[in-house]
Amino acid sequence: MNFIRQIRFLLLLFFITIQCNAAEDKPVEGIVVGINGTENIYIDIGYCFGKRINWFSSDMLKGYGGLTIGTEITRTDRIIIAPKLAYSINMFVSFGVNLIYYTDLSTATLEFRPEIGVSTLGVRAVFGRNFSVGNYPFIGVNKNNYALTVLVPL
Repeated sequence: MNFIRQIRFLLLLFFITIQCNAAEDKPVEGIVVGINGTENIYIDIGYCFGKRINWFSSDMLKGYGGLTIGTEITRTDRIIIAPKLAYSINMFVSFGVNLIYYTDLSTATLEFRPEIGVSTLGVRAVFGRNFSVGNYPFIGVNKNNYALTVLVPL
């Protein structure tokens, strides 16, 4: 029982430390560029409105998170443009959600993509899975998705 109390105390101390450092959030805006996909490769570009946090008072351990407005573009047998809204939380472990509207300007589909991965110093590597919001047949959307993005602060 004493061991469980020690673990709880250490977890509480850890979260208090994070909260104390979170009070020092600094606004960050920047361009997000990357590449993603499995069968179909997309170029990813967007603009992030977020916050940067120096975890444990160190410039080496940075987390960021926020809203990104952007688009994914590919050219396979036709050009597919996918405007999207994304929100991510990045503290070495990265969590994110995306709402993406894939279109070739004649047909379209709306997709929801949760993501999980790792992130450090503005570089983010994640795995996500697309789920159709409506059952619209659209060829060119990856079911599973790997992404590598970089935040370039402005």
